Amino acid sequence: MKKILIVGNGGREHAISWNLANDPNISKVVNIPYRKNFAEVLNLIKKESVGLTIIGPEGPLADGIVDFLNSQGVRNVFGPTRKMARIESDKFYSYELMGELGIPQANSVRCVSVGEVEDAIKEFEEPVLKCRGLARGKGVRVYSSQEKARMDLSSFVKEFGEEILVAERLRGQEFSVFGIADGENVLPFDIAFQDHKPVYDGDKGPNTGGMGAYGPVEIAPKKLVNKIAEDILMPIVRKINYKGFIYAGMMLTDKGLKVIEFNARFGDPEAQPAMMMLENSLYSPIALSLEGKVCQAKLTFKEGASCCVVLASKGYPNFFQTGLPISGIDEAEEMQDVKIFHSATKFEDGKWLTDGGRVLGVTSYSEKGIEEAQRLAYEAVKKINVPGGFHYRTDIAGKVITK
Repeated sequence: MKKILIVGNGGREHAISWNLANDPNISKVVNIPYRKNFAEVLNLIKKESVGLTIIGPEGPLADGIVDFLNSQGVRNVFGPTRKMARIESDKFYSYELMGELGIPQANSVRCVSVGEVEDAIKEFEEPVLKCRGLARGKGVRVYSSQEKARMDLSSFVKEFGEEILVAERLRGQEFSVFGIADGENVLPFDIAFQDHKPVYDGDKGPNTGGMGAYGPVEIAPKKLVNKIAEDILMPIVRKINYKGFIYAGMMLTDKGLKVIEFNARFGDPEAQPAMMMLENSLYSPIALSLEGKVCQAKLTFKEGASCCVVLASKGYPNFFQTGLPISGIDEAEEMQDVKIFHSATKFEDGKWLTDGGRVLGVTSYSEKGIEEAQRLAYEAVKKINVPGGFHYRTDIAGKVITK
């Protein structure tokens, strides 16, 4: 019987924990927040005799937590090293890597000063600014004109610095593809998911860490997902000996598939519907990947669909209040095929309180398909509240349902 430690306490980590807790080979799953204290994690691993440690968020991966734990003799750590995690933490690096491997992506210009950014903006009719480092899903801004990009440049630089990738705007349907990599091969998730980044309905407003997700995505059937794994994920994995969860943000344009970004971890909120759809435990695939045998593993998914609606604090992604009492979680979870994943909550004096921007991931599953899954999710949403109300999008999965 294994004890599992998951570093990170957001919705993604809750979903992974929920999946693993149902595995009869696992005796205990422990989640801890990441407090930039590697020694704290190491001490807990030793104290609890942890058999497997999974690193959830991008922050500790970029900080080198896997490198540290490996250097201290802890080998059963699932996640990329700091160098591998640069596919997410350094937009310049991932751009160069894709160029070297011939992976299709947006035309872009690397800039290290305001002057260079201003010149690069002139090259694209609808420029996109991407900060070089990590920004919790908020470091990308898309503009409808060069003038609007120039007007917003000082604000972008103030928040993210002068190292900016200026890119062309891609148009089309976005979707996310995930896999488990062992340094040589990739076990893809057969289902693709679609995240909803902008804060408001109709994909309006600033980008967030994700306001909801659903899957499967009909424009990305299993055959296409496997092709992406073979032609896009596998070359990256073999080039840099990549190990851990790997995430390709894709866009199907009128000129074919293009990569928007790579991430060095599972998506959030995509992990929530993914875990609702997954029939088997992640434990065996992860354990086999650590042995370099991911090709021997299997991931089996249910028929039907899953939908996740994120309940966010009013004012997110900018200024918002925390510490508000949450009601209705238990009532929502009494619904069949509904699970509430906690992203930013704390439990005090017998009640749940808000503790961040994206608070809960209200996630449903239906064997009947996405329309019924969406209905269930929003029915559950109506049962949960805080003083002043939550902010949430009302159109998660709407693109596919309204066709």
